[in-house]
Amino acid sequence: MTSNIVIEAQNIGKSFYDPQKTTVLHDICFRIHAGEFVSITGKSGCGKSTLLYILSTMDTDYSGKLFIDKECLNNKTEKELAQIRNEKIGFVFLFYYLLNEFSVLKNVML
Repeated sequence: MTSNIVIEAQNIGKSFYDPQKTTVLHDICFRIHAGEFVSITGKSGCGKSTLLYILSTMDTDYSGKLFIDKECLNNKTEKELAQIRNEKIGFVFLFYYLLNEFSVLKNVML
């Protein structure tokens, strides 16, 4: 039995131009199948957060192709991407802000 591909990155590249061109990601290719547990590791500044922003559809200024559930996300409008994020992507923020007056469970439920 083969599992469905949930996320696929094809030749993802990203450069910044301030003040000169700095390539952060070059030709990143991978597939994540349903049920897989995947982590991104590396030294500070190697492009982990940049890649996550691209995978989350928050950054659309990159080269290559990104697919979620076999749907190509390139050239989608911001409204379409927002709908995809709402339906298919969950975020856990590095800096969380819990309210002291509530339990952890109640904070998460909010």
